Amino acid sequence: MHIGLLTPSFPPMVDGGVAIATGRLAQALLRRGHTLTVVTSLPPAQQKAEVVHDRLLLSSQLVADPAHAPSAVAALQQWLQARHQACPIDLLLAYFLYPAGYLATILGESLGVPVVCSCRGNDVTKDLFITPELIATVLERSTRLIFVSASLLHMADTLVPCRAKATVVANAVDSTVFTPALSRPLTPVVVGTSGLMRWKKGVDVFLPLVQRLCTTPSVRILLAGYGLDAAMEAHIADFLAAHDLHRQVEITGPLLHPQMVHALQRMHLYVSTSYQEGMPNGVLEAMACGLPVVATDADGTPELVQDGVTGYLCPMGDLAMLATRCRALIAHPALRQRMGQAGRQRVQQLFRPEQEAAALEAVLHQAWADRRTVC
Repeated sequence: MHIGLLTPSFPPMVDGGVAIATGRLAQALLRRGHTLTVVTSLPPAQQKAEVVHDRLLLSSQLVADPAHAPSAVAALQQWLQARHQACPIDLLLAYFLYPAGYLATILGESLGVPVVCSCRGNDVTKDLFITPELIATVLERSTRLIFVSASLLHMADTLVPCRAKATVVANAVDSTVFTPALSRPLTPVVVGTSGLMRWKKGVDVFLPLVQRLCTTPSVRILLAGYGLDAAMEAHIADFLAAHDLHRQVEITGPLLHPQMVHALQRMHLYVSTSYQEGMPNGVLEAMACGLPVVATDADGTPELVQDGVTGYLCPMGDLAMLATRCRALIAHPALRQRMGQAGRQRVQQLFRPEQEAAALEAVLHQAWADRRTVC
């Protein structure tokens, strides 16, 4: 099958969970014999380029705001039509309802091929309330829909009844790559988090939590990531300076995905203070590394973290409970060990890459079987 993949980011860009997911699934689809034409965003400070590998063509022509850029959409349409004539595309797979999903419905109609849209998080939890008309259009016009969590499907289904053509395909993690540390010192106790720090990640809760936990001299904080922009970087730096926390807090800055393994292996427990999450890759990776997780009950997170078994779930914004749960784990190494082992077992059983790839491929075949409805 020749699959046209539309995604806002794709390796070597790794600026969030979607790049990790699309890179992982692209490799799985190639191993299964499929051909891919990937249309993604232009990497910063680079010129438009096409990169060709064996059965993979990578082009940086994704339109950032297709609803308001008809000329750019027309140019991409012309390019993809030529690609289709040279090597017929069987279907389009889009990551996020907007812009990629919206764009895919336009291109799919032009090419006469089915469209599968993968709904990841922000496109439902945020865009549903900002641009409901655009989101509804994609939900209605997609041949098949994928949601990374049952909670996201439930939200989307309240806007447009779509359950009949939807499948939940959870994110996955390679537990042969993300593995527990062979050994780590009992002190200092490293409390960590990872990823791109922005307001939806609960920075307004995470920083005060750091302040509370750092009253214990044996605690260190590791933020394996960086701020969304200069304003966020400055906000974090100003908070740490105001509370004299720099000696106990380390911020790594951007990390390549393989480097994240080593960062997680330095931690004793993992924290997520998010307000919005589809199926958080950071939590999955932490669990694979044998870390107990203290997290807010945002969206799909409770589908990963079992409260009292693999970590603790707290109401969103509940700083006091987050601090209490973290302190319990800081004080009890045996509890950290038990919960961390249970979390690793959970991801090994339920969130394996081969399960994710097989489920995705099944949806693609369903959409291909449904093609008469769009041709």
